[in-house]
Amino acid sequence: MKQNMKRMLLVLCMAVCFFALSACGSASEEAVEPISPEIEQTMSDGAKSYLEQFASYSDEDLAAQLKQAEKQKNTVIESAISSWTSSKDDLGKMGEIQSVTVERADDDSYTAVVQASFEKRDLTFSLTAEESVSSYGGTSLVPTELSFVVNYSFGEKMEKAALNTLMGMGTVFLVLIFISLIISSFKKVNEIEANVKAKKAGAEAPAAAPAPVQTAAPARTAAPAAGNAANDGELVAVITAAIAAATGVPADSVNIRSITRK
Repeated sequence: MKQNMKRMLLVLCMAVCFFALSACGSASEEAVEPISPEIEQTMSDGAKSYLEQFASYSDEDLAAQLKQAEKQKNTVIESAISSWTSSKDDLGKMGEIQSVTVERADDDSYTAVVQASFEKRDLTFSLTAEESVSSYGGTSLVPTELSFVVNYSFGEKMEKAALNTLMGMGTVFLVLIFISLIISSFKKVNEIEANVKAKKAGAEAPAAAPAPVQTAAPARTAAPAAGNAANDGELVAVITAAIAAATGVPADSVNIRSITRK
């Protein structure tokens, strides 16, 4: 019995939650007001007019319009001109407008999306306008955003992604190489600093005294034989006396002509 009561209470709670969620969903759906035909037509015509007008502008016209928008501080037109300038080279000449859809962006805002074909690629143009009350009591739609999106093919998107990846990786590698060169140059900087310090220390040190010059001692020269003549005379006298004594001949009779030394 108790189990049956629990099951019934569980089923009742689930039913209440289901009806509550359904009521919330229906209330939110009822809160979204449909777009009036006048606003839808105005947004559609305005989006077509803006797109055709931008497509007909030359470079000189765009420069003049940008200058005027900057003077009036119209940031919406400035950003629109910048977006169109970056996209028009990838589009070429305008072909035809394929479709226009208008939807509510907010309580007082509407967005018109235009699909158009161009010479090179298709384009998606979006015009967002806000409903405002004018000073005389009427309502008007004021553009708040104009965007141009080029419909690139899958291959073109992949090519751009690959190029962006290569550029990013190349930039990272270049920075790493630059950092490694800076780190490797620290060694040379230290060597240069050491050489500069050594030169500075050598310039500040006092000059060393010159080493004494050693002169060779003069060679000894043999003294001239000054007493050779006197010695010879004495020797002659001694020899003469010896011969005279040995032979019994007077010394005056002995004549010695020469003496040979060995």
